[in-house]
Amino acid sequence: MRWLHTSDFHLGRGFHGHSLRTEQEQMLETVCAAVTEHQVDVVLIAGDVYDRALPPEWAVAALEETLQRLTESGTQVIITPGNHDSAQRLGFGRALMRGSGVHIRSSLSDSWSPVEVREPDGGRTLVYGIPYLEPQLFAPSLGLDRGHHTGVTAEVIERIWADVARRRQAAGEPTASEVSEHTTEKPGVSPGAELKVVLMAHLFAAAGAASDSERNIGVDAAAGDQPTHHQDSIGGLSVVPLELFDGFDYVALGHLHGRQRLSETVRYSGSPLRLSFSETRQAKGAWLWDSSSGEPAQPLDWNIGRPLAQLEATLEELLSPDTVAAHEESYVQVRLTDPVRPARAFQQLQEVYPYMSSFSHTGRQDAPHRTYSAKVEQARTDTEVIDGFLEHVRGGRGPSLEESHLISGTLQAVRP
Repeated sequence: MRWLHTSDFHLGRGFHGHSLRTEQEQMLETVCAAVTEHQVDVVLIAGDVYDRALPPEWAVAALEETLQRLTESGTQVIITPGNHDSAQRLGFGRALMRGSGVHIRSSLSDSWSPVEVREPDGGRTLVYGIPYLEPQLFAPSLGLDRGHHTGVTAEVIERIWADVARRRQAAGEPTASEVSEHTTEKPGVSPGAELKVVLMAHLFAAAGAASDSERNIGVDAAAGDQPTHHQDSIGGLSVVPLELFDGFDYVALGHLHGRQRLSETVRYSGSPLRLSFSETRQAKGAWLWDSSSGEPAQPLDWNIGRPLAQLEATLEELLSPDTVAAHEESYVQVRLTDPVRPARAFQQLQEVYPYMSSFSHTGRQDAPHRTYSAKVEQARTDTEVIDGFLEHVRGGRGPSLEESHLISGTLQAVRP
């Protein structure tokens, strides 16, 4: 069987004041075309289907039309909500849609209640979809004293493997305890069994690279950062270690917007569209996995929507005919480097770059940043803003380790 792994549609999102409706409709068309071209049997959408809890009407209608097209072609669709979605609203009508082949896993108990997919050769694949789980809200329901993403995910995955074992036992197949200790088989799965287990989740996994367009879910990471899991702070515990995903045949992750391979079986599909200038050079597309081939998932490359350009030069260079011709149809981020800001610089650039989306005047590139305001301007994260303030008022001394932990915990507590 062939599986398409995608995520982070963010339907209803704009780009620096520009509507992305046309690009997002093209994105949905691209998904449908890929399903047809590659004869996909199952589509996995790993969260952030919408950009906000109350999406615009056109976005809801566009998703409905897409799901109808996919299911009418015989494709099953499995969806988990992300941190941008309202799980309850996205899950409306899920019991009715199940019969048509659309499976929405939007509640906590759905996490260990799989969608069972029958393979043509008689094998089975169990798909466990974990909706985005805000730790502070769901930790008590899971019997946890402390709420963080690693603990919540670990508890849910433990329940998933317990469910796998129960299903194998009910089918009269050997459980993990009956498998030889010399094997390295998956928990709850016996050697030679025609059973595969797939996991879907929306979280920040260790070694994943961030971008600017992702809403913070406990990890204070700037674009390009690859945080690691550690036990010393709430932020470190928000990064889920890859070891938790051992044993699954495929792990379809959402949240990070760049398509990424974290291991042979653990992948981020990324957002099909570029949603910030930090994604200008990111690989965009999806993953195509053949569950019967034994081969790793293969990338599908998509180039959807208007290109992005980051231009850093003087006004004269930016107004040159060759530069304008190359980028006039792009969403443009301009950093003007003239030592003194030229008169009407913004207006002149806007006239030749109609999709200019960001403008700043940086002045001399070698000028030292001595003021606190300059430090704030250069800060990439909330933590760096606070660190810069402490350095400023303390004459160059930043936060201690204890203070850093306090800052991390406070930021986590006040974030929506």
